[in-house]
Amino acid sequence: MTSLSTAALPVADILPELVLQLEQQPVVVLTAPPGAGKSTYLPLFLLQHSAFANKKIIMLEPRRLAAKSIAAYLAQQLGEAVGQTVGYQIRLEQKQCAATRLLVVTEGVLIRKMLADPLLDTVDLLIFDEFHERSLQTDLALALALEVQQLNDNLKLLLMSATLDTGKLCQQLQAPLLESHGRSFPVEVCYQTPTNEVIALQCAALVLQALAKHGGNLLVFLPGQREIDQCAEYLRDKLPDATVKVHALIGSLTLAEQQAAIAAPPAGQRKVVLATNIAETSLTIDGISVVIDSGQARAAVFETRLGFSKLETIQISQAAATQRAGRAGRLMPGVCYRLDTVEKWQRRRAQTIPDILQADLLALRLDIAGWGAKVSDLFWLDPPPEKQLRAAEQCLQLLGALDDKGTLTRKGKQMLALPVEPRLAAMLLYADTLEQQGHAGAVSLAATIAAQLEQTRRFMQTELSSQLRLQSELARQQYQQLLQLMHSRHSNNQPLELTAELLSRAYPDRIAQLRGQGYLLANGTGATLPADDALQGSAVLVVADLRLWQQQAVISVAARWSLDALLQSWQADLTWQTRLEFDEQSGRFSAEKQLRLGALVLKRQNSSQQISGEDRRGAWQDYLQKKGLGCLPWSETARQLQHRLALARQLQPESGWPELSDEILADTICEWLGPYLADVRSLAQLQQLDLAQILRHQLDYARQQQLDALLPASWRSVLGTYVALLYQADGEVQLAIRLQEMFGQLTTPTVGQGAVAVTITLLSPAKQPLQVTRDLASFWQNAYQDVKKEMRGRYPKHYWPDDPADAEPTNKTKKAMANKATDR
Repeated sequence: MTSLSTAALPVADILPELVLQLEQQPVVVLTAPPGAGKSTYLPLFLLQHSAFANKKIIMLEPRRLAAKSIAAYLAQQLGEAVGQTVGYQIRLEQKQCAATRLLVVTEGVLIRKMLADPLLDTVDLLIFDEFHERSLQTDLALALALEVQQLNDNLKLLLMSATLDTGKLCQQLQAPLLESHGRSFPVEVCYQTPTNEVIALQCAALVLQALAKHGGNLLVFLPGQREIDQCAEYLRDKLPDATVKVHALIGSLTLAEQQAAIAAPPAGQRKVVLATNIAETSLTIDGISVVIDSGQARAAVFETRLGFSKLETIQISQAAATQRAGRAGRLMPGVCYRLDTVEKWQRRRAQTIPDILQADLLALRLDIAGWGAKVSDLFWLDPPPEKQLRAAEQCLQLLGALDDKGTLTRKGKQMLALPVEPRLAAMLLYADTLEQQGHAGAVSLAATIAAQLEQTRRFMQTELSSQLRLQSELARQQYQQLLQLMHSRHSNNQPLELTAELLSRAYPDRIAQLRGQGYLLANGTGATLPADDALQGSAVLVVADLRLWQQQAVISVAARWSLDALLQSWQADLTWQTRLEFDEQSGRFSAEKQLRLGALVLKRQNSSQQISGEDRRGAWQDYLQKKGLGCLPWSETARQLQHRLALARQLQPESGWPELSDEILADTICEWLGPYLADVRSLAQLQQLDLAQILRHQLDYARQQQLDALLPASWRSVLGTYVALLYQADGEVQLAIRLQEMFGQLTTPTVGQGAVAVTITLLSPAKQPLQVTRDLASFWQNAYQDVKKEMRGRYPKHYWPDDPADAEPTNKTKKAMANKATDR
């Protein structure tokens, strides 16, 4: 094995201390800037250190591209082929052997290893590289690794990052922090004010400018594949000569294609690398001296209301922008052009939002069930949101992976064994059942659908069955792997007529029924088809993918089905239900028997069933979920209670104040409003509900008293009158009172135990606004004299003293005040 050079990278300075800490501590955190050698020099150093002799290290990389590249580089440093001492394992591909001691993996692979072997007794060190990316699987891998440590005392964890809130992390993990200061070169940051032109063309224009002004190679950060294609097409038309080559750097590249993108160009040539945020970390692209940063990235944000993830183009955080700029200073001084202004950049979020707070938690929840724990049992840097967890559990129960208690079923265990997302795993298992029933080629078709949906970014048409062609090498690899795992083989005559039925077992919540000009999905979401789409008018669709366009769900991939085929396939899962519905036109309830699949009514029959209070409650809940909370009789008192509780949660985040926002109330209608709906028989009665009192009952008596003490509904003046406090949605608190009633008051009223100063609107005797202030003392000393001059002529009967700070407050005229004084 080759010895490491003593002319080491900067991280070498702290490695002796790192070894010492790893011997003494279960978890260590290390931070080092780009180029310090934490991903390359550090693992080789540990591999060859006597403390790790004959020990095995697993290093986690968030991205497949980085995992393959780093493993190849480390093996080269040892003078070996990848797969010997250093290997890698990613989904669908691995190179390792019995002699492999350093295995570079993606987090999903590690999670599968831990589920299969909770002891990990052959592993001594887990290295989490680029931990700041905080992918969903990173957070889960850490949670499970900490569990494994309870069973395996020898296992050590090392968390590494260049940009990370290390103080918070070390405190939560009770781990020591080691810092390497690195050896990056200076990077000049230039800001370019964005225009209204599409982002890809703005970046392309900057590329042409930078090529003319600077030497070296360029790295361009773009949000996604579409922008990369647009930018590449523009540059290939505009580049001055063939000495500049354009490369795309995306996750689906083969190792050879990836190495071509990151390797130094031949002598006499330059290159422009177009990449997504995949190139922010880990990968060193030779010769880069100029970075062009669009300031944008794609992020999948799960919409629980709609039941699918929308792909958003977001503004990246300052931490991500710093990482991107650092790419220009890895090997030499460089320049970074940011499509931004200094002022707007400074207002960007400091850190990237962790995926766990906004992603679909379906796979995470299934993995936790496979681990045999409750979500609350595990360690979380940021706990997964309850709303998203609930949505994931409901879907997994629909797929048959969890029972009604949230426990993993036999089918769930089978789904975990398949290397695809849970929905597609459920489809493959159903295909196996169909195959056993005589439907030849069902598994081959399901494997094709699964590989196509996971590996194809764009479909030319909405209709799926006509596009089932595995064009990429990754898709073909996945198809073969799935056939092997399902103990099946390729079929040249796939039964395409089963496409919709198979999809229905992956997306039962997205079976869609024609409704007017659009479709209603089984999960209650309304969706439309693109205009003039070939699927328009289909009675039933099964939707594999949707996108959000102007707040409307648009079906982007689907298969045509029929109502008869749906009823036949799902007959064992359907039951007749008696449903009560409120008809606005007649103002009456009507009952009927319905054969339902979620929100879809597949058949109807008249019902003579007596209407009970429970029936009415359910009908009103359905009505309100369709119409929204806006049709309820909201009073100002009810809205004020909402705002007061929101401010209480802000002031005392650890005190457990309930959240009563419209969004939460809409999701929990059954709990807070349901008990009051059983006796409501008409819209008129619905409008008589006292929402303020109903919401106040969500707090017990002690909590009500605490809220009134912390954030009272009114303020008692010196005169003993109670003046309403108006709480705003943004947390501001306002008070409107006649100016004369505040004479002698030097301190501004506050709420929240002094934390929030009240904004006072001082009124004229006719109750018209005169002045707004949060500083009464300053108002009396300054602005009052001008107000007095104007008001004394307009309201001569009222009291306008020269020294209001020392005057008696009053709500009477001068004559009434004089009479009162005489009476004394």
